[in-house]
Formats: sequence, structure tokens, C-alpha cells
Amino acid sequence: MGVHIVSNEVPLREVGSVLGLSFLTFLRVICLLIFATLVWTPVGVAIGFNPKLARVAQPIVLILASFPANFIFPAMTIVFIAMHLSLNAGSIILMILGAQWYVLFNAIAGAMAVPNDLREMAANMRLTGWPLWRKLIIPAIFPAWVTGAITASGGAWNASIVSEVTSWGNKTLKADGIGAYIANATTVGDAPRIVLGVSFMCIFVVATNRLFWRRLYALAETRYRLG
Repeated sequence: MGVHIVSNEVPLREVGSVLGLSFLTFLRVICLLIFATLVWTPVGVAIGFNPKLARVAQPIVLILASFPANFIFPAMTIVFIAMHLSLNAGSIILMILGAQWYVLFNAIAGAMAVPNDLREMAANMRLTGWPLWRKLIIPAIFPAWVTGAITASGGAWNASIVSEVTSWGNKTLKADGIGAYIANATTVGDAPRIVLGVSFMCIFVVATNRLFWRRLYALAETRYRLG
């Protein structure tokens, strides 16, 4: 029924355009994951390897992860307007604000789960820097990172609907992406385009899960599982 509604109301050329918008949002999700991995994974490991710091930091990270990031979107909109920053780039920042904490929290949990004897063995072998990460830390926290990255990815797709269109006063900023497409269609009550936009988002999410995340999760379960 949804296909019938879309095919009767939406031109084929627009369907191709929506595919391109979905790919743009997909690239933003990838940017989010790269940023969160490079920035917050080392921070999470440092916290997880320090039990006293972890007891303090974990509740804070949980609060940050549960805090509705869209509450600070208006303030960020003011910053973007003042900096003349396009929302095509700014929306990545907004998505990061909402989804990055899942990678951090799971990196902390993964690091805390590393047995002390493995850490002591690495210290005795004088492993530091990249050798330490390659031989111990990455294999040990990989399952936790996969869980955090999957959660962050899903959160980023959801956040795209509110992060690709944001406003303050009479100023409205819009990015090119499937989130903005769905938000615009919802604003005007255009049901066929809402169905089209949501369908493409679901296709991208399901395809990514089947082709990428499922394989990484299987790898984490079979090769990098501790215990």
C-alpha cells in the first residue's frame, strides 16, 4: 500500500533525489562514528583502566547519554548563524552531541572488563603506545566498541530528523539529507513523502546492519570475546 501511495504521488526523479539525500545522511553518520571512535575510545579506555575515575565518570556519562541533546540545538543554531556555518556541516556536530556518548560509555565498560592479569602481562612485556593498543586494548574492547557504535549509529539516524533542520527566531537552517526531507514532509503533512523518506531511512539502516554491523558483531563474538 505504501508503495502504491508513493508511486502515485511522488515523481520517479524525486525518488532518485531522496536516495541521494539518504546517502548524505549516511556519510554524516560515518563522520560521527569516526569522530567518536578516535576521540572518545582513548578517553574511555583511560577511564576504564582507572577504577576510581570510572566510579565517578560512569554516572556522568550515563546522564550525558540520556540527556535530550535537542534541548541545546537552539543554542547551537545561534552559534552556527553567528559563524555563518552551513547546517550541512553543523548537523554533524548536532548528531555528535546526541550520539557520541554511547561509544564513550561502552569503551569505559570494555576497558573495565579487561582482566588485571592481561594488563599486568602487557606491562611486564613493556608494551606501550600502538603495540599495546594493537596487542591488548583493541582486541579486548572490540565487542564493547561494536555495541556502542551500533547504538550511536541508530541514535544518529534518529537524530538526523531534528539535526538537519533547526531554527532560532525567524532564522531556519536546513541541511541536505533524509532527516530534513522527513522533517519538511511532516511539517506540511505530506504523507506520501513521509512514507518515502522513512522507507529509505529504514532501508539504509537495515542494509548497514546486515552488511556491516552483523559481521562485526559476529567477529566480536567469535574472535575477540574474553572469557
